Amino acid sequence: MRRDAVGAAIRRAREAAGWTQDELATASGVSRPVIARIELGTAGVQIDRLWDLAEALSTTPSALLADAEAHMPPVDEN
Repeated sequence: MRRDAVGAAIRRAREAAGWTQDELATASGVSRPVIARIELGTAGVQIDRLWDLAEALSTTPSALLADAEAHMPPVDEN
């Protein structure tokens, strides 16, 4: 799965919660610069950080990954 899709899913969940990156950082223990890079897709998210972010957002890693997959553009098979 593309890391930009996972980052976008985390951003959607954060925004749905009405949180800033700073608030998510405080709640999750993941630094704001790391959250920013994950959301931009310039850094991948390690599984332990994914768990921390999901827990802070009252969701699961599976739900975040499912959201990422659901919002990915279709694959061009040509």
